[in-house]
Amino acid sequence: MRIELATAPGSPERPNEDWASGALPASGQGGVLVLLDGVTPPRGDDGCVHSVPWFTARLGGALVELSGSRPDLPLAEVLAEAISRTADTHRATCDLSHVRTPQATVVVARWGERVIEHLVLSDSVLLLESSDGTVRAVLDDRLDRLPPGSLASNEIADATVRNKEGGFFTAAADPS
Repeated sequence: MRIELATAPGSPERPNEDWASGALPASGQGGVLVLLDGVTPPRGDDGCVHSVPWFTARLGGALVELSGSRPDLPLAEVLAEAISRTADTHRATCDLSHVRTPQATVVVARWGERVIEHLVLSDSVLLLESSDGTVRAVLDDRLDRLPPGSLASNEIADATVRNKEGGFFTAAADPS
């Protein structure tokens, strides 16, 4: 199997907030792919002493480890556990209830001999190609379903819709 990964920062003035990894078990059966796109906070307070790249590296590492080592867990539970582990590493130093605490969009794909599982959270997209060459996009369309005016700008979602029922979700500090 061939896996190629590449990321680039959204702006040359900012650090790269993306994180990507693939893992193939020694058994040669199946694999895992994880992609995180860090959510750039507006300049100012986000309640955390850690950067978005710090957050995506820790969350991504936990997602790869749990996705590969716990095939019995559904990917939603894997994500919840990875978020809990990551939050626990900075709960004592940061305000994890802050709406702009470090966060990321998520794509996780896990496959075995017969099954491909996937999880997509927020505005990242997973493309799946079938054996006949047909490509299907898997996405979370909740951002598209928001009422007009519910976003503060094209880049920054208002606190009333971020990680709230009826709004949209990113991986942040709350595993629920």
